[in-house]
Amino acid sequence: MTNPPAELKPATLNDEEWRDAAKRVIKVELKRRGVTYADLSQLLAEIGVEESETSIRNKVSRGTFSFVFALQTMKAIGVELIPFKPDVTFTSQLPPELLARMQRDQG
Repeated sequence: MTNPPAELKPATLNDEEWRDAAKRVIKVELKRRGVTYADLSQLLAEIGVEESETSIRNKVSRGTFSFVFALQTMKAIGVELIPFKPDVTFTSQLPPELLARMQRDQG
């Protein structure tokens, strides 16, 4: 068996980089749907999960939420499929329209 070329080997990430990737997934899906943390709190309550807006904000900010919370969030906001394509560099490119909206919201 031959080893894959170096450019195809996944990058080794530290815990902080994994947390950043996790919170980026949640933030991007919320942005795509125009869902705020307050909205998410209400949507989670509708499926029987009690989380305050502040609790959600803190979890996502830290990137230390459980996979259960991530699944509950995806269910609550209507995500039926999360495409998973391993990215060897772990850089992500947001769609231009979403990137522009995020920049407007921050500035």
